[in-house]
Amino acid sequence: MTADRARGALAVLQDADGKFICEVPCGYIVEQTASAHKPRRIQAQRRRRAMLRRRVALTVALLTVAALLAALMPWSGSGAADKPKDTTAGTLEEVHQPTAVLLPSSGTVAEYVPNAAEVEALAKLIYGEAGIVPSTTEQAAVAWCVLNRVDDPRFPDTVLEVIEAPYQFSGYDPEYPVKEEFALLAADVLARYRAELDGEENVGRVLPAEYCFFTGDGRRNHFTTEWKSTDCFGWTLESPYTD
Repeated sequence: MTADRARGALAVLQDADGKFICEVPCGYIVEQTASAHKPRRIQAQRRRRAMLRRRVALTVALLTVAALLAALMPWSGSGAADKPKDTTAGTLEEVHQPTAVLLPSSGTVAEYVPNAAEVEALAKLIYGEAGIVPSTTEQAAVAWCVLNRVDDPRFPDTVLEVIEAPYQFSGYDPEYPVKEEFALLAADVLARYRAELDGEENVGRVLPAEYCFFTGDGRRNHFTTEWKSTDCFGWTLESPYTD
């Protein structure tokens, strides 16, 4: 049978029960069947393209999240984390836990125990603001400046809030070491301050209560009653320390 005759042949169409419906050319059935499959192929191709796009989008999202995590992860060995640290200092509990302080006026040992967190924060502040100042009196003045702010209504009411307030003490960093000498000095100042609150006189205050500000010149700090004032404290109070 030739191709022309095959295309001209008739095919019998029957219903589900096998009853005769009509006769149609064989080529018509083939063409209709092929046409019926075209939408299915197009839909399958579209589904594959959509799935591919979703996979690409998911891959990009995962790579983006991984990059962000890598940027935020604290790596060691480079970058800002390389700030010099004194690893021998440790925390306050490892260095010194103050138990008693000798007050100058009474000559007896006070039973007041300063708050460890306040001592640690003040020690770090003294380290950053006056660590190179060659005067114990002037180093103690940094701690007294904080306590003056605690008593001043313009500032927070606690030592930690005053020290950690934004943009107040550029020399403070919670990552600074706790030097034993500064921890002892901070505990001493806190004990004197507590004695003053309890009515004790001549406790060894080295900075008057109205001085709440100071600026440094790289060698020493200059304490004032107002920000950027040129009227600096002249160290007129008697100091309990031997500089």
